[in-house]
Amino acid sequence: MKKKSIFGMISFLLSFLGFFLIEKIFTIKPDVISGNGNLGLLIIMLFSPVFIASYVLTFKLVKEKSNHVNNRKINAWILLLSLIFCVFLITAIVNYANELVIALGGSPADPDSRIYRFGWFNQYTNSMYFNVYTFLMTHLLVVIAAVLSVKSNFSKPASF
Repeated sequence: MKKKSIFGMISFLLSFLGFFLIEKIFTIKPDVISGNGNLGLLIIMLFSPVFIASYVLTFKLVKEKSNHVNNRKINAWILLLSLIFCVFLITAIVNYANELVIALGGSPADPDSRIYRFGWFNQYTNSMYFNVYTFLMTHLLVVIAAVLSVKSNFSKPASF
């Protein structure tokens, strides 16, 4: 296995670890009162270079693999399946966010809500942005971008 592939897998796993930590450890449960601020911001800042490296390396690896595919149908299938999974993930993300807002008692504008006057990004809503669904969705979007960036040898006009 090449160094780039190993580094790509390590950054992918570390990126997943960052999403997991933010979702499970640094997001306050709706039934708990927190006055300590959003400690998840520290983890987000610490893991941001890992997230970016994971996206860049995923893009490069997918583009490299897509360049070596001689059959355009394979790239088309990858795009189609990625888009289908994105639709399912968007549905899951919306449902997850709606359930969290209900558990919190409403939006930041609702006086009865636990997040009243906090805004949408706070210690209770970290998991709305950093969860397994958003992790997969962002990486699928990178895969789609990488496949679309491949210049196909089949699309070049014939020269006379």
